[in-house]
Amino acid sequence: MYRQRNRFLFTLLCTIFLCSFVQATILQITVQDSIDNSTIPRAAIFLNGENYARTNNNGQVFLNYSGLDDPLIRISMTGYNDWENLVAKNTTSILVNLSRKSIILKVNIYDSETLGSIAGARVNVSAEHLTQTKVTDISGSVTFNVNATTSYSLDITAPDYLSRNVIIDMGTEDEDAQYLMLQANQFSFVVKDKNGMAAVPGAEVRIDTALVGKTDARGVLTIPVTRGKVRTIEIKKDGYQTFTESREISQTDALYSLELSKSRVGAFISVFDENHAPVIGADVFMNGSHFGTTNQYGRLNFSNLVSGSYRVEIRKTGYVTGNRSILVANPNEDYTFEIIFENADLTLFVQEKDQKMVPNVTIYLNGLAVGTTDDHGQYRTRVKFNTPYNITATKDTYQPAMVHTQFAQGNASVSATLIMEKKPDWGLITIIVMGAIIVLVLFAVLRIGGGRNRKLVVRRNDL
Repeated sequence: MYRQRNRFLFTLLCTIFLCSFVQATILQITVQDSIDNSTIPRAAIFLNGENYARTNNNGQVFLNYSGLDDPLIRISMTGYNDWENLVAKNTTSILVNLSRKSIILKVNIYDSETLGSIAGARVNVSAEHLTQTKVTDISGSVTFNVNATTSYSLDITAPDYLSRNVIIDMGTEDEDAQYLMLQANQFSFVVKDKNGMAAVPGAEVRIDTALVGKTDARGVLTIPVTRGKVRTIEIKKDGYQTFTESREISQTDALYSLELSKSRVGAFISVFDENHAPVIGADVFMNGSHFGTTNQYGRLNFSNLVSGSYRVEIRKTGYVTGNRSILVANPNEDYTFEIIFENADLTLFVQEKDQKMVPNVTIYLNGLAVGTTDDHGQYRTRVKFNTPYNITATKDTYQPAMVHTQFAQGNASVSATLIMEKKPDWGLITIIVMGAIIVLVLFAVLRIGGGRNRKLVVRRNDL
């Protein structure tokens, strides 16, 4: 009995499995664009209202369902209208063409000079061999119903204006496009710097030698011209090479873009020290690049320099680096730089002949009192290289000591020694001299007195 029950259960399970296998159905769905028949990847597939899957890169999805009932299939994709339908339960594959959504394209037309709207402009919108044509209203606007995710060609024409043709790629939302129209007799010159491509304002524009205007801050000059004729165009700007060309301005030309090269004006850099002496062998850097060294006159010639602003830096050992910006405009102008000497630490030693240090000595540099020596007879200060100095030391009871010197670069610390001699003690000398004089006087008096006594004694003897 136990074996019979197991056999029955096994038979039942096999029957259920076979029935399920027989009823299961695989449905292949291919989704493509209804206009160009391109497959659409990432389209969302819904089965009986439930989000089921997304199409692969080939626009396909394989849907596995029971096959007992007709499935309700809905397909959704951004920029397309949803597709929904009941599919017969025995169907194994379907091809679904999604139609693109209809969105609004609004076109606004303006005058490029006045920025005013242009009424009566004719706008053709075309794509996939379908063309729509409308005329702008008083506000310069016109609207079209177009398909999403579609590229359209716009042809815009208006009386007394140059025609325009543009391509616009529609997305999935309404688009508001704006376009400027050039007047038919208007022609624009766009002048730029050849090196930096910056706008060149103030450039003179001449047509057939007649000055017709100057470019604005944008480097642009717009003027009315007669088309279909060969004209000689000349563009001039201080600091730039003059541009000249003969050409025909055709009916389709709207602007003429050109580049001016800066002219070579040259310049001189002259370098002096603070004593107005030329600095020989100074390195000159311009905008960070080394350009050369100054000659015996402290000068360096930049013959190929073009007009413009430059950052100049002067370097030389023993001098403080000097730098500033210069504006080169006039030919062969001389730009003067003054660089000051670097400082050195100076130690002064003041002593007597026997090398005994002298404290509290007043120090003068070039006649100016700067300080006194310390208890060790030393004084420290800073001095400039290559600068003459008169160094004087004074103190009561000492004769002034002086040295004339200058210090060459190469050492951060320099020194000098001054030898001082004590002044004579004139009081003591006076006392000694006075004492000597008194002694001499007394000696003379005694000498004279002794001579008289001798004379008297002789006479007595004679008597």
